[in-house]
Amino acid sequence: MKIRIGHTPDADDAFMFYGINQGRVNTSGLEISHELQPMQQLNRWSLEGTLEMTAFSFAAFAQSFRHYRPIQCGISLGHGTGPLVVARPETSEAEVKAGLLASPGDLTSAHWLTHLWSPGQQTRQVRFDQTLEAVLSGDTVAAVVIHEGQMSYREAGLKLVVDLGAWWHQETGLPIPLGVNGVRRDLSEAVQQQLAQALHDSIALALREVEPALDQALPLARGLDRDRCREFVLRYVNQSTLDPGPDGLRAVAEFYRRAHAAGLTPEPLQPDWVVPATS
Repeated sequence: MKIRIGHTPDADDAFMFYGINQGRVNTSGLEISHELQPMQQLNRWSLEGTLEMTAFSFAAFAQSFRHYRPIQCGISLGHGTGPLVVARPETSEAEVKAGLLASPGDLTSAHWLTHLWSPGQQTRQVRFDQTLEAVLSGDTVAAVVIHEGQMSYREAGLKLVVDLGAWWHQETGLPIPLGVNGVRRDLSEAVQQQLAQALHDSIALALREVEPALDQALPLARGLDRDRCREFVLRYVNQSTLDPGPDGLRAVAEFYRRAHAAGLTPEPLQPDWVVPATS
């Protein structure tokens, strides 16, 4: 059976899929291929149920849940850190909130989080790897930064206005849910479980073999050296990625509750998780 897996061409996803890419987890009977696309593209595809298994943001899942069930592992949780709002050194937080902010996509969790932090914020959709340039060129007052830009914005001469993951933790006491993987609902229960277990085992292997897994991740680190790549990857791929635990599941519920209250989604979604057999 052919299974197309969608994930981003980023270091943390490459690390997460280490075991699957190495052929060292059970994918018996499945013909796996990988579709590497920016998260905003994966989010758009998820709305149509394009791929059999894919990463998407929790924001996108509010619209794609009719096609997918989320897997209760492989969840990107920010523990006191998350997407960053950055600006030029002379720009105040008040000026950011009153101005135009570059956003990595309206289907990203970072976009939702921005509007929870600053209701009514003016935003412009910019490809995630061009958000810093939007600020430097003067096109926008500030930017929401995700992925490796979180490690390099200072080198670009920008300052941190707010860490949205830290803000969320101060508000809720919980980690911030950012991304999740899902399997299409029209797959059999057995295949859904097999894919969930394969993802779990792939992450577990990467966490046991960090340095070899980093070898796979580093070419996608967009200029980060090995030490900073390791820091970035392990920030978002760790034991809570294997098992979000009660706090992680509460965080997802709270994210959807607040998004619904803010008018970002018409209903407070209650995910029906695919839980790996061993976790």
